[in-house]
Amino acid sequence: MLDVLLANGAVITVDGENRVFERGYVAVKDGLIAGVGSMEELESDGMPEAKRVMDMNGHAVLPGLVDAHGHGGHCLLKTLGEHYDDEWNEMAVHAYYRCTDTDFWYNEGALAAAERIKFGTTTAVSMVGSDPKIDSVAAVDANLAASSAVGIRQFSGIGFPDGPWPKTAVQYDEEGGAHTLTLSQTDALQNIETCLRTLNGKYPRATCIVAPGRMGRRSNVSEEDTIWQNKEMARLAEEYDVPLHTHAYSGDVKFMYETSPEALSPRISLTHSTGYSDEELEILKETGAWVLHGPTTYSNAMWHCRVMDMLEKGINFAIVTDGTAPDRSYDLWRDMKNIQVVQRYVHQNYGLMPCGTVLRLATIEPARALGIDHLVGSLEVGKKADIITVNVMQPHLAPFRVMPIQRLVSHAMGQDVDNVIVEGEVVMENRRLTRVDEAEILQKAAESFEKMLARLDRTDILENPNLYGLNQYV
Repeated sequence: MLDVLLANGAVITVDGENRVFERGYVAVKDGLIAGVGSMEELESDGMPEAKRVMDMNGHAVLPGLVDAHGHGGHCLLKTLGEHYDDEWNEMAVHAYYRCTDTDFWYNEGALAAAERIKFGTTTAVSMVGSDPKIDSVAAVDANLAASSAVGIRQFSGIGFPDGPWPKTAVQYDEEGGAHTLTLSQTDALQNIETCLRTLNGKYPRATCIVAPGRMGRRSNVSEEDTIWQNKEMARLAEEYDVPLHTHAYSGDVKFMYETSPEALSPRISLTHSTGYSDEELEILKETGAWVLHGPTTYSNAMWHCRVMDMLEKGINFAIVTDGTAPDRSYDLWRDMKNIQVVQRYVHQNYGLMPCGTVLRLATIEPARALGIDHLVGSLEVGKKADIITVNVMQPHLAPFRVMPIQRLVSHAMGQDVDNVIVEGEVVMENRRLTRVDEAEILQKAAESFEKMLARLDRTDILENPNLYGLNQYV
């Protein structure tokens, strides 16, 4: 007997053949996809018994989205300090290192997982902190615990932040007392490895990964220390068999290739990737390293990611949100549309980035980047049952059964997702989270926000004096 049968939906598989069943089904048993196909085929063979049948008439059924880059903490920093340019990251690092406690990281993690699930993301990646917070194993633990509790498939991690060293942090105990820590690079490495050693396998569907703030040449760290850090990050990712996830920019790929080539492999994913040279594109193609692109990020607005050049060369590539601060969200549907708009403008060619390609860049391709495409990213028999449904009986999606992929990518929004299944478990039904109390998540997140803000003690980040001007920066 099946556990769940999703029947009568427009099934979009995103499999190797890009099959679409106008009236299709997906069968689930023991957390896995047990069958995918047309209702006519299923009915001709005799309808199987199922513990639960979900009638998906008026819905699109497709694999859960995979958001392969975001930042733990940002859900409680969004819009703060939007009017500061170069100072924003400094403000974020200060807030995370000196104004947060373990409850902050749990409550923000739950909020982020809830937002992502409600937008149809079933697998997510978070770098814990802005330039990652390496003083607290408990912060990473809390992020993974909260994500797991909400039900998402979560990859979270830390790695070396940018320099200079040593780092200072303030930690708070349960009574509200505070003490200051000073951390060396060696201390940071120990904390990173402790996370990998103790957190993997601790929570269902939660994986701790290696996620340094940047790999490549760092202007405020010596070349010797930079090379050592890069090699250590590659070593830990290999030793613990987890993804290596980081930011990278112009010159970083060449620097790694020349000084720590072991870091460049299909295991590594490089977010933003602006300003790469022709030589660096060839290195990416040769090594199989992944590029993760957020079309609405600050980096992409200020510098250029050579998206079309990469795709034409066959470089491994996926779309991400980089949510959620200061001005983004975890709505990957929005970024699917944004990548089309931006690339069509840059190249003055409205034919670029067809909708089928874009959908794959938000599902099976980021799953490949994480090394889990054999498990998720498409609707295929034997894979994990990570499935979302979209209510298409709405004016902005109607009439739907004509060109269904184009209707979704061009017109759907995260709020149109109404059911989410992760590994066979319905974690959102009719837009209601099933594992957790959403109101409680919002309340606890608000409480942690207020506590962090009081410790930060900066009213200037709350009011943008240029809110109604032509340039928001002060």
